[in-house]
Amino acid sequence: MVKHLFQKRPWLPCSAPGCKPAEQILLTPNVPVDHVAAACFCRKTGFSDRRIAVQDIRLTVTGHRTFGSYGHLTLTAAEPLTFAPGQFAMLKPAGALDPMWRRAMAIYRLRRSGAGSQVEFIYQVFGRGTQALRRVHAGDAVQALLPLGRPFDIAPVAVGGREALLVAGGVGSAALLALAEQLKREQVATRLFLGGRSTVDLIGLEDFTALGIPVHVATNDGSRGVRGFVTTPFERFLHDHADEVRSGKFVVYACGPGPMLERVAALTAAACILTYVSVEERMACGFGVCVGCVVAVRGQDGATDYRRACVEGPVFRADELEWT
Repeated sequence: MVKHLFQKRPWLPCSAPGCKPAEQILLTPNVPVDHVAAACFCRKTGFSDRRIAVQDIRLTVTGHRTFGSYGHLTLTAAEPLTFAPGQFAMLKPAGALDPMWRRAMAIYRLRRSGAGSQVEFIYQVFGRGTQALRRVHAGDAVQALLPLGRPFDIAPVAVGGREALLVAGGVGSAALLALAEQLKREQVATRLFLGGRSTVDLIGLEDFTALGIPVHVATNDGSRGVRGFVTTPFERFLHDHADEVRSGKFVVYACGPGPMLERVAALTAAACILTYVSVEERMACGFGVCVGCVVAVRGQDGATDYRRACVEGPVFRADELEWT
């Protein structure tokens, strides 16, 4: 699992050798959060160089389906929204005071709806914040701060006929559907490895299948696909395609529980495969002020350093992170 440390730190500049510091978000009491814009990040670190405005916006619930311990929430905005795959939002029912803090959720999908947008989220109920969201109904309002965080970098897989391998565990698949959709638009060959405890935990399976990409399924109880963790078919695939692995054909993108990400990172490090992981961390503010979601990374000098998952992440290169 990723090592953590709660530590107050100044804004961390881009750490790539020879890179000028990235433009940074400035948050002060005199700057409304809806006027803040996402940083223009450096290509050396894989950050997007596009500026996407962060908005604190009230959205209307137009769809809410619950299944098992999960919910699929559809929210509508009167104006067009934009985001990059891998980014997330901070959500809570509008006007709610308990809990005070919003909950971080990966943006599952964004669609145009007339002059506005429909944005979808899939979440799992863990505590009071997600329980409050589970109680919202069509017509209710949800307060959203979005888009936030560092997105996935598809530049390495979009050249040279490479193939993207997506690995998702449980609700972690919510961070990968938009990526799969973008890769399809870019005509990048894509393959998904999807795992869950049982069939009901195979989040988004129908949506991924509808994209026409190969999907390898694993469930802990054997109710669908291979019995075991999702890393079982993933490891088997790497073994069966060893020549293509050695040729550098694959780039891996993963999101899921910490132990799953650690195993994926170990497998891809041994195979020398470039890998991006989206870490799942508890967040309070979502824009770097509280410094409550930091993860341990390897600094330039080899010493341990720390990055905020909400700003420098949630997407990191797997070889950046320190795993325990």
